[in-house]
Amino acid sequence: MTLVKWRPSPINMVNEFDNIFNSLFHSDFKNVINTTNDWEPSIDIKESDRNFTIKADIAGLEKKDISINLNGDQITISGNREEKVGKNDYYHFRERSVGAFSRTFNLPKSINRDKISANFENGILSIVLEKHKELIPQAKEITIN
Repeated sequence: MTLVKWRPSPINMVNEFDNIFNSLFHSDFKNVINTTNDWEPSIDIKESDRNFTIKADIAGLEKKDISINLNGDQITISGNREEKVGKNDYYHFRERSVGAFSRTFNLPKSINRDKISANFENGILSIVLEKHKELIPQAKEITIN
């Protein structure tokens, strides 16, 4: 048996971790990182035969405090949780986050952009993204005249 000295090639750790997570979860939804958030709500993305469902835990907000925007192939959920604090108020312990948040996700091509609906109830935002009934071909042959 011959021993061979292992020499690791230099890698970019950020890209390597992204590749590992993408291969593990095989998700079409890629979170676009936004570092200006005061906090980020927990988000679940579930796929069924007919649609994708995005659920966000956003307790303490009202519908008027939340914004959902579709721009190109990205969907952004944003809002602001405010809490009035008096001059004489003193927190002994604080875990609840306040301030602005924004979460942006790249959408897969299978989403029907005309069939997106949202509901907000009991602090949970649900966004239903319906899939196309038939897959839209990604490739197309062009005939030469």
